[in-house]
Amino acid sequence: MVADLAKPILVPWRTRPFPILWTAEFDTAHPDLHLEVGFGDGRYTVRRAQAEPESSFVGLEIASSSVQRAIKKVKKAKLDNVKLIKVGANFAVRHFFAADSLSSITVNFPDPWPKERHTKNRLLQQSFFTLAASRLRPGGTIRLATDHPDYLAFAQSEGEASGLYTLSEAEPPAAVFETKYALKWKGQGKPLYYQVFTYDGGQTPDFPPLERPTDMPHALLNGPLPPEPAFEKQVLTYGNGHVILHEVARSLGSDDAEATHSETPHNKEKWLVRATIDEPDLRQQLLVAVKRRSSDELIVRLESFGDPIITKTVRGAVHAVTEWLLALPTDLTVKERNY
Repeated sequence: MVADLAKPILVPWRTRPFPILWTAEFDTAHPDLHLEVGFGDGRYTVRRAQAEPESSFVGLEIASSSVQRAIKKVKKAKLDNVKLIKVGANFAVRHFFAADSLSSITVNFPDPWPKERHTKNRLLQQSFFTLAASRLRPGGTIRLATDHPDYLAFAQSEGEASGLYTLSEAEPPAAVFETKYALKWKGQGKPLYYQVFTYDGGQTPDFPPLERPTDMPHALLNGPLPPEPAFEKQVLTYGNGHVILHEVARSLGSDDAEATHSETPHNKEKWLVRATIDEPDLRQQLLVAVKRRSSDELIVRLESFGDPIITKTVRGAVHAVTEWLLALPTDLTVKERNY
């Protein structure tokens, strides 16, 4: 199948509605949609997509270098039934896929997190099995390949605890054990395991995708822009995550849509606060701007830089910067809070 070069292989998910309309991304209505978590360099993804041209495949990965290697492989193979996304699995499964939309989820050689204190970081926990079941069709499968017997036992126990799957061993596709890590482990003489979890169609909780508000969080303050604001790193709990304010920098000039040719360099001045938004399934870097709107009014708002996903904790970044400003030795007062 020849790839449509007008359609990106790497899906710009921040600009897409949730759940993503996959028939539009693939420009076709393939009967089966398959997800691969942690596709590495993409060799398994490509081989499976070549073998099943009437199915659609979505791959998830968080390592930029792996994403670039996989894109090259997909382009070289000229496939139009593969899309890749750079994001974590829990966030993607919940927000990108509708209920009953997935035929399978493949997890090849996940990080085993072998230390006991790190088991909470393992992907195949009961919570993930339950979430995945809400997106799988009845009879859909989670397919695990691993070289780690403890991880296998852990996943089996967690899958059974969910009460939603039938566990079975099956003969893996040949391509599974020809991935980069499989070849490495086989070369070291390690045994490799393959486990299939089949969703039995049982009832699951509702996992609504993230709502995408159109309004940008902001606050309006009366008073002057502080000339030399004192700043120290701050960490604030907000929503279901943390807002970390790292540093503030002065910015001269403006490319804002609000800017006009009549503005002087003085009233174009603004402060930019660099923030990290750390939530259970999503970590974002963003900028919060503090900008003069008029001689006696400031606006605190998110910059469009990075296309931030607006969550409750992201709104907390505007709150944190607003509270920092109000704590400065100035005469600032709040006119409006919208976050």
